[in-house]
Amino acid sequence: MLILMTRVQFSIQNQPVTSMVCDPLNGGDVHVVGGRVKTERVRLQWRWSKIIRVDVTLDEGETWHTAQLTQDDSQLNRCWAWSLWECEVPLPEGIKIGDQIKVTCCAVDSNYNRQPEKVKNIWNLRGCLSNAWHSITVNVK
Repeated sequence: MLILMTRVQFSIQNQPVTSMVCDPLNGGDVHVVGGRVKTERVRLQWRWSKIIRVDVTLDEGETWHTAQLTQDDSQLNRCWAWSLWECEVPLPEGIKIGDQIKVTCCAVDSNYNRQPEKVKNIWNLRGCLSNAWHSITVNVK
């Protein structure tokens, strides 16, 4: 009797939409100018589809503000690099100098895939392709 065994291997063919907060650093300081906080972020696109929007919130997702893509010269079907963006967000009511705020970002690609809010529904043992909203806590100066 001949038994043939095959080993099925799966590879990651496409990356999910991912964005992350790089500046300021977690625990860092943000300076309020005219009631607004300037954020600069990076979004990694290592996939076929292009990032078309990045949203930023300072109030746990109650209000979102669309970031300006500052390096957006890639073709729609050839996107294998970092996308830079920045956003000026009004400080939520009741926040004053010395408080801490949570800054959260979320990206959308040209196929209208959006990052999930929480990792709960996409969790896996190895942590592969985990792409939930990214948040940091910063000090208001």
